[in-house]
Amino acid sequence: MFINPDYRQRFLSWLSNEFRPSALGTSLLSGLLIYTLEIIFVVSFAALIFSGPLAGHLPQALGYVLVGNAAMAILVTLISSYPGSIAVEQDTPGAVLALVTLSVVAAIPAGADLQQFATVVMMIVISTSLTGIFFLFLGIFKLGGLVRFLPYPIMGGFLAGTGWLLTVGGIGVMTGNVPFGPGWLETGVLVHWLPGGILGLLIYFAVRKFNRTFTLPLILIIAGIGFYVVAWMMNLSFAELQAGDWLLGSFPAGSLYKFPLNSEILYQVNWPVLIQELPAMAPATIVSVIALLLNSSGLELIIKKDIDLNRELAAAGVGNLAAGFFGGLIGYQAISLSALNHKVNGGKRLAGVFAGLLMGTTIFFGAIALVYIPKLILGAILIYLGIALLFEWIYEAWFKFPRIDFVIILSILVVIVSYGFLQGILAGLVMAIIMFVVSYSQVSVIKFALSGREYQSRVTRNLQQQRVLDEFGERFYILKLQGFIFFGTANNIFDRIRQQIQAKPAGAVHFVLLDFTQVSGLDSTGLLSFSRMLQWCQEKQIVLILVGLHGRAHEQFNKGGFSDESSNLRLIADLDHGIEWCEEQMIASITPDAGTESNFEDLMKSVFPEDIQVKRVLSKMQRREIPAGETFIHEGDKADEILFVESGQITAYIEKPGAAPIRLETMSGGRIVGEVAFFLGGQRSASVIADQPSVIYSISHQALNSLEEEDIATAYIFQNFIIRFLGQRILHLMRVVSALQKEV
Repeated sequence: MFINPDYRQRFLSWLSNEFRPSALGTSLLSGLLIYTLEIIFVVSFAALIFSGPLAGHLPQALGYVLVGNAAMAILVTLISSYPGSIAVEQDTPGAVLALVTLSVVAAIPAGADLQQFATVVMMIVISTSLTGIFFLFLGIFKLGGLVRFLPYPIMGGFLAGTGWLLTVGGIGVMTGNVPFGPGWLETGVLVHWLPGGILGLLIYFAVRKFNRTFTLPLILIIAGIGFYVVAWMMNLSFAELQAGDWLLGSFPAGSLYKFPLNSEILYQVNWPVLIQELPAMAPATIVSVIALLLNSSGLELIIKKDIDLNRELAAAGVGNLAAGFFGGLIGYQAISLSALNHKVNGGKRLAGVFAGLLMGTTIFFGAIALVYIPKLILGAILIYLGIALLFEWIYEAWFKFPRIDFVIILSILVVIVSYGFLQGILAGLVMAIIMFVVSYSQVSVIKFALSGREYQSRVTRNLQQQRVLDEFGERFYILKLQGFIFFGTANNIFDRIRQQIQAKPAGAVHFVLLDFTQVSGLDSTGLLSFSRMLQWCQEKQIVLILVGLHGRAHEQFNKGGFSDESSNLRLIADLDHGIEWCEEQMIASITPDAGTESNFEDLMKSVFPEDIQVKRVLSKMQRREIPAGETFIHEGDKADEILFVESGQITAYIEKPGAAPIRLETMSGGRIVGEVAFFLGGQRSASVIADQPSVIYSISHQALNSLEEEDIATAYIFQNFIIRFLGQRILHLMRVVSALQKEV
């Protein structure tokens, strides 16, 4: 009665969908197949960790691992955003923990096997639980996408290292000794691992060649039968196979499971050794997150549907917390098993639940059957998984990646093989930093670099002023910057400016303008290059103008000693006003008397051949005086007249909510306003304000139509006059676009 009706309806719909007769059979079949593969994988990973001195505790460890996997598989299947997701304890974190196990065992005195076992079990509980918490944190706060920023070659190096650890671990499972140690090539040892190695290779190539659902289970069944056929032909009894260390080991009758967090285990844990090994467990968590997101992305391609990555992380988090509570290993969604479920029954949750239940009941009712599993099969599975990773990230990477990326992958693998997985992770992070610095330093932070002739402010100049800008525009150099600037890229900017100016005659450049509007951040070391740039500009008597500095960047420059107090430094709010300042300085120094046209009637006389025509046009127009600060055109108004500026200064601008107004154009005497919207018959696209007291003339649609009816020749000349201004604006725009398309 307290259940939300919507949830109840969805649950009933799920039950009817999962348990309908047509789907139930395929779900149970899929669950059985998944269980068959999972039991072999999980037992292999357990044997990988609990080998050598810990081999005698493998039956008890299997109880922890199998129950933990069962709990994780069921929970992930029920919570996952894709119903067919199948989770299993995984090879990559298993290989890392196997390496940590060797360190734990080595740190505890020989003979204290119970202490060694208890410490390793607690290491598994802690690593799996912490991984679950990390998964949950990323999923709840929707941070899964951040992991995608790890460079692909670094991740490839980790996975190649995992492949090596799995391959070596497979040999260790079959021999009970450390591979490549003394005597590992002796006949008695070789006969234990070489057949498994060959079988692992056969599995790899068979799965690649025949990519079918039943390929792997069929090979394992044939290999198991073949093992016992060979033993029968050699007259080896079951007891002799056990004594010869060919089988997994003896299992006690009844349940294998005993809750790990009991007083016996907790009392025996060597806590100082465990705490010392905590950093070495971290790679298992990091690699697991990356692998989970890769698996989920790959599964999207198989099922052709989007998967919620953050929900997958949360599901894996809950699953690992449950697995850690029961003593299970780290696991997450497996692309192979999930794809199998999708192919067999379209991806139903019941298959995963059924496989998990079978896994749980194995501990309590079917564990005795595990004693018949040959170590050769378990070792071959680990070697197959290891070879698959090595082949993908070494052989195939040679053809897919640039040589520098391949060298990074190989270097990380060498470090992992030579020193350990944690050292490989650290080496990978160092290489990632180096890759970032090298790669980013090659990306230009200069969006465009233009002269004042090519890129001008939005202030419309009179003819005399425009000629000055066209002739002397090379005197200032404009660079628009973008992205994040650190020492290397700041130095590149300085080098670019220095080369550009030194290529010109001495004194040819008076101003250098840097636009920081699209700069996302500035490293403090980058200020050193800008300080050197300012000193160099002082020596060359060049004014440095910094525009678009806001927030933290402005604060950094202020603390670095950049202020307007310097004679050759200016800080201006935006690029357009910065360019305007340069233009005003240049115009004032070259033609200080370059004024603006101040009489509209004189302008009309320069257009019309007869005075009567001027008087006829003026009779159709209205003269208005606009005080400074008045907005006399508003965005969205009806465009029912064209305006002509006789004197003063006006600015057209657009406003966006929460942002400063954007200047489109500043106009003085002799300019036209609003002609585009007037002829298109639309609304005003911008507002216009008077910067200074201004005088304007306007002509309406009705007045222009009247002029056409009374004197078509005068109306024609008048319209040509307007078209000329439109043409000038278009040419200016085309020149700017052409300049912006130049190579930086």
